[in-house]
Amino acid sequence: MVRRASTDFELSVSPVHCIKALRLVLQGTGWSLERHEGARMVDRFAIIMPITQTTRTLGLRITDGPLRGLEMTCWAETKGSAGAINVASWILPGGMDDKMINSLLKSWVANLPRCPWHWTFYERSKIGYLLPVWRRSKKAFLRLGFNTRSKVWPLDDNEHIFEYSTLSEQE
Repeated sequence: MVRRASTDFELSVSPVHCIKALRLVLQGTGWSLERHEGARMVDRFAIIMPITQTTRTLGLRITDGPLRGLEMTCWAETKGSAGAINVASWILPGGMDDKMINSLLKSWVANLPRCPWHWTFYERSKIGYLLPVWRRSKKAFLRLGFNTRSKVWPLDDNEHIFEYSTLSEQE
């Protein structure tokens, strides 16, 4: 079986909040959405040996409209002995360079309850302070065009409103 190309973001926001934020962004579009739940295999490291286990996944898929096929799947993954890192995996028809997808991602981030690339000192300490996840997450959002410096959250909501009708008319 071939795995579809996906874009993964490691986040400080729970999977439930990620799905809720995407649903709020898409509720005014009139597109059909499909929820899905499942399980995913993840690796957890116990001292020196990896242990494979499953984790619950939540997802949302667009089934019609110009972004048909867009899918987001979220899960929480425990890398070490304690604490979880939340992951949002996106399947993006048209890729990251599409204007409508870029607008959707920016609106999604603006609707999240907290800054997705910033973890508290307690969260970092519990999971592992020196993990490369922290920098990788910040770089991923920087590539999307977000200002990832500290003290810039919350984002200006007027700047990040998903307007699918104006984007499709411009092309």
